[in-house]
Amino acid sequence: MPLGRAGAIYDLIVTVGFATPWTAAVVLELQRAAHAALGLPGSPTPVFGPLELMFTAMMGTAVTMWALARILHPVASLIAIDTGGRVAFSAWMVTALVGGASPVIVMFLAFEVLWGVLQGIGVFRALR
Repeated sequence: MPLGRAGAIYDLIVTVGFATPWTAAVVLELQRAAHAALGLPGSPTPVFGPLELMFTAMMGTAVTMWALARILHPVASLIAIDTGGRVAFSAWMVTALVGGASPVIVMFLAFEVLWGVLQGIGVFRALR
């Protein structure tokens, strides 16, 4: 499933920066800087302490490993599970935006929706 592998490569590129507390702190600072530079409404990403960075890094590590699994084994069942995850991630991003989070999230949301649709089409074709 080429679209599944491509979505996994995208995920790896986007999430590997969140896979350690040190790199996550840098990525989050870049998000705060983008929010400020663009003069966006809503609340910027807060400065995270050690606990928040630990949870961020745990999620970044899990998504990075999940991306590697799908790159190595882009089978329909794994891509279907990931497509469901993209729907959930998109819902959480919309929830954050409605709650006043920085519109910087919209960039991530757009790609989640795009990859969800593309992978969904690929899974549908594979299962037919």
